[in-house]
Amino acid sequence: MKKFILVLFIGFSLSSCAELFLDDDINYPESDEPITSFEINVGNNPLGGNNIVESSLGTFNINQSASFKLQAQHYQISRIERNQDTGEITYLYQPENGYVGEDYVEILAPTDRNGNPIFETKVYEFQINVGQ
Repeated sequence: MKKFILVLFIGFSLSSCAELFLDDDINYPESDEPITSFEINVGNNPLGGNNIVESSLGTFNINQSASFKLQAQHYQISRIERNQDTGEITYLYQPENGYVGEDYVEILAPTDRNGNPIFETKVYEFQINVGQ
């Protein structure tokens, strides 16, 4: 009976901690800064074409980067690039061929204030309107 109770106790303990081990997302501390919102209007050529939109997120230190909190759903290109010379981070978007509608992206960019090594994050929201 003691072994059965011990097994139940260990099972409940492991199941309550499982969520800690299954969460692969990086959770930066929230920032006091408001969310920065962008609205992007882009045309879509059904035959394909060079309708890539670029939006600058600003210049960051060499040890800072940005990552997707929520990736777009209807894209051919949706990526974050860094200019190694200037430190500028740019978001690039191109819709799927033939897609018309809305898309949405959230990007997290860590910030540090006054050289503080503790990261906070700034959220960039992109409301993307794809027309013909």
